[in-house]
Amino acid sequence: MPTLPIVGEVDTAVLVAQLIFLLPELILAVTGTVIVAISPLLRGRERPLVFVAATGVLAAFAGLGPSVGGAGEVLARMLVLDGTSTFFRPVFMLGALIVIGLSPDYLARRQVPAGEFYALVLFATVGIMLMASTHELLMLYLGLELASISGYVLAGMLRSDARSQEASIKLFLIGAMGSAVLLFGLSLVYGITGSTNLVEIGHALTGGAAATFRPALLAATMFLVAGFGFKMAAVPFHMYVPDAYEGAPTPVAAFLSVGLEGAAFAAAIRVFVTGLGIIQPNWAAVFAVLALATMTLGNVTALLQQNVKRMMAYSSIAQAGYILVGLAVATDRGISAMLYYVLAYTVMNLGAWAALIYLSHNGQSEELADFAGLGRRAPLVAWALTFCFLSLIGIPPTAGFFGKFLLFSAAVDAGLFWLAVAMAVNSVISLGYYWNVVRAMFMEEPATEEPLKASPVFGLGFTLAVLGTLLIGLGAAPFFRLVSAAVVTLP
Repeated sequence: MPTLPIVGEVDTAVLVAQLIFLLPELILAVTGTVIVAISPLLRGRERPLVFVAATGVLAAFAGLGPSVGGAGEVLARMLVLDGTSTFFRPVFMLGALIVIGLSPDYLARRQVPAGEFYALVLFATVGIMLMASTHELLMLYLGLELASISGYVLAGMLRSDARSQEASIKLFLIGAMGSAVLLFGLSLVYGITGSTNLVEIGHALTGGAAATFRPALLAATMFLVAGFGFKMAAVPFHMYVPDAYEGAPTPVAAFLSVGLEGAAFAAAIRVFVTGLGIIQPNWAAVFAVLALATMTLGNVTALLQQNVKRMMAYSSIAQAGYILVGLAVATDRGISAMLYYVLAYTVMNLGAWAALIYLSHNGQSEELADFAGLGRRAPLVAWALTFCFLSLIGIPPTAGFFGKFLLFSAAVDAGLFWLAVAMAVNSVISLGYYWNVVRAMFMEEPATEEPLKASPVFGLGFTLAVLGTLLIGLGAAPFFRLVSAAVVTLP
């Protein structure tokens, strides 16, 4: 396995060699910049920009090649290449690619500036990829802010819609508060250990700093849990999520639900497992309580919703609760199950959001009544949505089933039987609100028999999400090995 040199003195050859390993991020950033530059020249004819954005993401996938098998810290130890970053980078790019494919019809109908939208999605993707690929607290925070600021702007892109402006403001205010809390926790960790590198932080705490500064370390841990809790949409830090997701453009809500939440989980693994592993019993117990509260409140509240977009927001909260089980277990088995579920959640959740984007493009709202008769007006979309719901519930042989099974097994193996039972009970509860949508699609009469339409680009994005949900389930074994190998590389 090749080891990357660390940049010390400025050495052009070494710097270029290291930048090659950052090709995906560089390609996405350059593509976003190009889109910003050329979109004003198109003057309302921005629809072809979807192909520019998608090409950029595909090129970034190809740019992963040189980093396969690489290991080490690059660019003055600001970024790390290991199995975990190698896993998360393509997952986040896959999510961005699906969102880009689902968006053009919606953007054209709602008169959202396509150039700004695609550029911000690409910049946000760069930020969340950096969050998953660093041992440096400073780089983690910079990546978080790049992704968060892009998200704030994306949420307010329906400029004539008051709800969209409200969503943007709420995301900004709550997001800024969450970032401030997180930054305070990070600063306490730096003050205790004298380092911003997570590996060095772990060594310092193991060497005696944890015992010497235990009260301050526990305070820092609570601030970090709260800061990440805001970004993960964990209870009780979830308050802004339903309103923000309901008001934001539907493709933006879909992207936020998988992109920013997924990045928060990736960064939390780095911070807590690598940096604060010595006090694992303390933070793992907190995450166990948060997991129970998050999945339960999310599922129970989703039962009460008549707006499907708002229902999906609470569903995202509940899914975050399931993923938190991996941090509560905090074993290699639990973390690998967490990684697998993040991958599964990315495709199955985007598949479900795709149906809402589809209805919005055809002039429908996101109320439950608008799904009436969808099985007759757009049967392929209705059946695909049902399949994604089955995966979110955890019905075999979908990706969601294997993800929940891995988390369930890890919790039982760690002695957290009560948490495994809570997962099973909450999965049963979730049947209620997903069934409400399925019943409306197949058992209620449509207001009109006019068929619904979508562009081929949308169809490709939707197909990618649904096929991913199926293939990650049916071909689960290779993904099991992939996530296990990724966890082994964690310090």
